[in-house]
Amino acid sequence: MLYYILGILAIIAVHLIIFLKCYERGIKINNKHITLSVMFSFYLVFVIEYLHDKIIDEIGSFIVTSLVFIPIGIIMPLIYRRFKYFVINVLFVLVFDVLMIILQVMHCSKFMPVFVVFSLLGLLIGFAISSIIRYVFSDLRKSLIIKKRKKRIVFLSLEVEIMTICLFSLFFSMAVIEKISGNNIVEKFDANFVNKDSDKYSKIYFAKKDYYVRYDAYAKLHPEMETEEIVWRVNSNLDKDFYDSRYVSMADENTYNPLLINKFNRVSENFEPKNLVTIEGNFLATKETTDAYKEMLEDMEEEGMKIYVVSSYRSIEYQENLYNNYLKVDDRDEVDTYSARPGYSEHHTGRALDISHIPGNIDAFEGSEEAEWVYKNCYRYGFIVRYKEETMDVTGYIYEPWHITYVGTEISVRMHSDEIETLEEYVARYGQNY
Repeated sequence: MLYYILGILAIIAVHLIIFLKCYERGIKINNKHITLSVMFSFYLVFVIEYLHDKIIDEIGSFIVTSLVFIPIGIIMPLIYRRFKYFVINVLFVLVFDVLMIILQVMHCSKFMPVFVVFSLLGLLIGFAISSIIRYVFSDLRKSLIIKKRKKRIVFLSLEVEIMTICLFSLFFSMAVIEKISGNNIVEKFDANFVNKDSDKYSKIYFAKKDYYVRYDAYAKLHPEMETEEIVWRVNSNLDKDFYDSRYVSMADENTYNPLLINKFNRVSENFEPKNLVTIEGNFLATKETTDAYKEMLEDMEEEGMKIYVVSSYRSIEYQENLYNNYLKVDDRDEVDTYSARPGYSEHHTGRALDISHIPGNIDAFEGSEEAEWVYKNCYRYGFIVRYKEETMDVTGYIYEPWHITYVGTEISVRMHSDEIETLEEYVARYGQNY
């Protein structure tokens, strides 16, 4: 809402100056041109707002990008004189893309260059349509252009460029202010314009007023979800891309109860958990984790089953080497589904264990009798199976029956009784509200 308000003010200011320039120079106002120019300016606001905080990284997004740029290829050659040449349109869109890339890097810390290819594809399609329109309606373009006197008026010649510069300046200034201040000014401002129907969120004790706009946006994308589910998911930043730097927070033992480490919460470079002890062999874990594991292991052995620790505490350096080795085999998007980036791994906490009934082989654990027992009973000892098959959209990780996390019996029993499947939901509902 804030961007649209600022954009409207910029559009009014620029077109008011254009009108006054025409009046001063005795140029007849072309109402058709002014109308289309204003509409096109509004469209530019929409395009910048739509694309500036999105990572274009999948085929659906590429197709949308092309569709977004088609109207630009249609309208500019019709209402602006110099844009009858395709190369001028290409140069304009390339500059537009560069500015968009800078905005996305500022907001998202990453960008897919192939976005430029699809924006130019959209422009090409739009320009072809525009050429057909000009051919069929040969006098249409003449009726849409401001007729100037022989004396050149530079401002009118650069109308669309000046409009675009003004709009990008607004977006850049807000992005820089937010980056420096660390506050999401746009979201806080937009919260004041939320529809009164959003009062439904006030009935949910863990809803955050500053997030009402985000709740509404997420609800539109997921109409099948209950309101409470929408709220806890947005509170967990699941309406954003994983690892989005704007929403990543530093966490430690004092942040949440329990400590939540995921793709939005990381530990610092020098973080090391307290009370690390030997849990088995050369593996380390916190004392509470170790005591709970040994109790669970004893009960399993009484039933004729045995498990072993395959991985436990990991330093940042260890995780970095592990992650980089995976990158030699798979691309980053694939690796991110089964390995945490350095600083974002639960193993840094000393409370996460990878286990198996065969020493050193976690892949064999799935489907085993031991895995089924752990899945059903580990909550009684303070553990949860952290990455379940049906929760990948929440955790971002594939099913890992071997990965258990110690959260304490009070929390694990409550999660079991309330049928809470993920630590993200528990923290959103209870951990942030103690």
